[in-house]
Amino acid sequence: MKQYLAFDIGGTQIKYGIVNQEGSILSQSLIDTEAHLGGPAIIEKVIALSQSIIENHSVNGVAISTAGQVDIHTGMIVGAGETIPNYTGVEVKNLVSNALDLPVEVRNDVDCAALGEQWLGNHDTSNLIALTVGTGIGGAIVIDGKMYSGHTFSAGEWGYMLIEGEPFEKNASISGLIRFAQRYKENRNWTGKEIFDLYDQGDVNIKTAVSQFYKYLAIGISNLIYIFNPEKVIIGGGLTARGDTFVQEVRLEMQKHLQPSFYRNTEIVLAKLSNNAGMIGAVYNFLKKQN
Repeated sequence: MKQYLAFDIGGTQIKYGIVNQEGSILSQSLIDTEAHLGGPAIIEKVIALSQSIIENHSVNGVAISTAGQVDIHTGMIVGAGETIPNYTGVEVKNLVSNALDLPVEVRNDVDCAALGEQWLGNHDTSNLIALTVGTGIGGAIVIDGKMYSGHTFSAGEWGYMLIEGEPFEKNASISGLIRFAQRYKENRNWTGKEIFDLYDQGDVNIKTAVSQFYKYLAIGISNLIYIFNPEKVIIGGGLTARGDTFVQEVRLEMQKHLQPSFYRNTEIVLAKLSNNAGMIGAVYNFLKKQN
């Protein structure tokens, strides 16, 4: 059975491992991205890791999921945020392929996560949008079974859209949740889990903070439903560890902002592949592009 070297390059960590053609992860590891060193240094790290791995394992190609806006044809980074400096313009596909003498495919990380869910998540739909709610908010769009990338491969960057005059991801991300919590309880480095633990215990101030977070998240998702009319909205990211309770709380808030027919006909579900979706989706993208 064919197997592939898969990378999921994030602003904080790089996940990597070997994934077979059926999407099963055979091995995986984590390493710090050291994003402050810049895009070219990250790709040098990917190449060095790959060279070490292929000395002992036979692989049929390299599948890369990465933060940033990616030209899906050339594998070049056409746009990147401040998280990874000097990443725009880096020809990831060519650099890795030339160094390893292997076929390489590259795609945006949230697109890959959505592809992974589409492949192995058993969502049984060909029309969906996906959101990752983390430090920021990313998105991906699948229409009639096909990933929609947009004119400059930037579709789904709805973390930047304005909700009440501010970027969606400023208030509806984990960063936004923490900022709301700090308004009421300062001098503390919160995590999302700690905030929700206090929320479940009935802390009045934290309940206000969480309500603000859910309000912005629900407005943003509702707007996306009006635009795309998807059958399903798949939500991934760290906060989804809250499970079905998270979905119920989001839906309860969305009911305030969605017309009844849209609310009834759109299913909100959690991503099923967790932190592995990017690697698995990168391999699925590789298989689709190479076949």
